[in-house]
Amino acid sequence: MKIIKMTATFGSLEQAVLTPGDGLTVITAPNEAGKSTWAGFLKAMLYGIDTKERDKTGFLADKNRYQPWSGAPMAGELRVEWKGKDVTIRRFAAKNTPFGGFEAVYTASGDPVPGLTAANVGERLTGATKEVYLRSAFVGQNSAAISQNSELEARIAALATSGQEDVSYSATDRTLKDWRNRRRANRAKGLIPELEGELSNLDQSLQSMEQTRARMAEGTEQIARLTAEKADLESTLEIWNRIEAHELNRRYGQALEQLEQAKSALRELTPPDPGVADWTAADIREWASAEEKNYHDALQARDKALADRAAVEEKSRLPALLLLIFAAILAVAGLVLAITGGLDLHTIDPTLCFILILAGCGCFMFRNQHLRQTARRLEDMDIPEVPEPDNWEEKAQRHTDYLARKERLLLEVRHAQQRVDDLAAQGGQPFDTLELLHTPTQPKTAVAARLGMVSAELARWQCQLARWEGALQQMGDSMELEARREQLKEQLDIRLAEYDALTTAMDVLSAANDTLRERFSPSLNREAGKLFSALTGGTWPSISLARDFTAQAARVGDLLPHTALALSAGTADQLYLAVRLAICQLTLPDTPILLDDALTAFDDGRMALALACLKELSRERQILLFSCHSREARWAEENSVTALSL
Repeated sequence: MKIIKMTATFGSLEQAVLTPGDGLTVITAPNEAGKSTWAGFLKAMLYGIDTKERDKTGFLADKNRYQPWSGAPMAGELRVEWKGKDVTIRRFAAKNTPFGGFEAVYTASGDPVPGLTAANVGERLTGATKEVYLRSAFVGQNSAAISQNSELEARIAALATSGQEDVSYSATDRTLKDWRNRRRANRAKGLIPELEGELSNLDQSLQSMEQTRARMAEGTEQIARLTAEKADLESTLEIWNRIEAHELNRRYGQALEQLEQAKSALRELTPPDPGVADWTAADIREWASAEEKNYHDALQARDKALADRAAVEEKSRLPALLLLIFAAILAVAGLVLAITGGLDLHTIDPTLCFILILAGCGCFMFRNQHLRQTARRLEDMDIPEVPEPDNWEEKAQRHTDYLARKERLLLEVRHAQQRVDDLAAQGGQPFDTLELLHTPTQPKTAVAARLGMVSAELARWQCQLARWEGALQQMGDSMELEARREQLKEQLDIRLAEYDALTTAMDVLSAANDTLRERFSPSLNREAGKLFSALTGGTWPSISLARDFTAQAARVGDLLPHTALALSAGTADQLYLAVRLAICQLTLPDTPILLDDALTAFDDGRMALALACLKELSRERQILLFSCHSREARWAEENSVTALSL
């Protein structure tokens, strides 16, 4: 694969374009100009962005770290030459997922490239998985050192063994260990502890079955004894119930008789005055009081009328008498004068006599008129009639006594009816049997108490027996359990033999690994040593790599090799750069190499050696070198190497 052109809207890059050369391309830019962003962009275009990755303390997930600063959706285009064809890879946002959209097309025609998907495009183009690519051809800032990885180990192991890239010691050892752990990881985990636990549980189940059968036999005996005792107690209690029923029926009959007597007395009770039968005691008393008051009011009215009449008569009597006397006097005087005049006793005027007599007659007539007026006035005066007195209080008392008697009879009827209902609710019947019953020797309370105790004990044993039966059913058939026990013992023996065999296999594999480590990937060691020698100007001619990719190197004349930890930072970076380049040469011959500030710790002399080495390697592959120094650019210009500036 060869990169032709990259276009990115990614992090600080906004529609930025990078067009590297065919071989070695030196790309220089100051800090924060986007060098590491271009490296991250290439990685994301090849292998996508893990959207499940989360931010951590001191670390930003790629989906957040490379979110475009402009706020535009994350998008990019990678144009490559692959298998002799010009192919364009595009990734873009889809459903708010960074780089969720993907397409791979032939640049000329726009037709989709068969077999390339968002998930496999990186592995198809580079020939390596993401883990292998990041540990070999992709050298980010401060990441020249190589960590152990089973995929990379398997790929390199092909150089030293059979050529099968899916085989590695660590993966095989882990697989064997997983297999052995599946059988027994510790005392509590694994197939063997599970079998041992199941076998122990089975033994306990068989023992529990025997104990349960013994308890069931005892429970059956207790239930039979208690059942017989309960039957005797229930028979005795039944006799007591019959005796009580006989007494209850007798009292029920008496209650019915009393009820009928009360009802009969109530029916025979008649009110003293049917006209006021519905009156209450208050009503009759109010009536009696009203009648008594009316009687006395009538007497008072009559007496007042008679007194008024007598007063009128008395008042008219004196004027009548006076008028009568005055009339008599006048008449007598006139007569006397007339008589004396006739006798000529004196000389008397006759007119005067006539006037006196006439005046006497007038007075007499006026008196009669007065008497007639008085008589008419007396006739107009109404004398109220007074009713005949009656014994109203006695009538009221008789009615009150009637009401009280009626209330007592009603109360007797209610009480008698309530007693009948209560006895009926208790089971009373209006007839009785003539059964002859003998009173039991034990009191009913004692029989009932003992029956309750026996019933409770019987229920407890029955419940316990049912639980034992259920437990026995859950335990299963003893013959099946015995057969299962033998089967488990056979399986346990097999698992123990497998565990021993796996332990032996791990020991043999470890011994073989120790032997293989002595000659681990001689080709890789030779290639890395050659490159390390070129990078250091021949000062360090050899490298020895362990299976975990820890490296040792020796200078000319050294008796013992030195680990990378004992080297200077620049020499250590040169050591691991040599290892990475060797890995790429041997395992990824067509994959572009990306170096992000990989030569920062090199001095000018070894920088020139490294660039010369990279230029030599770029005859066969594309190499992109990002640098924040201008010295790499000057070297590129002096040595006819493509140089770009961001």
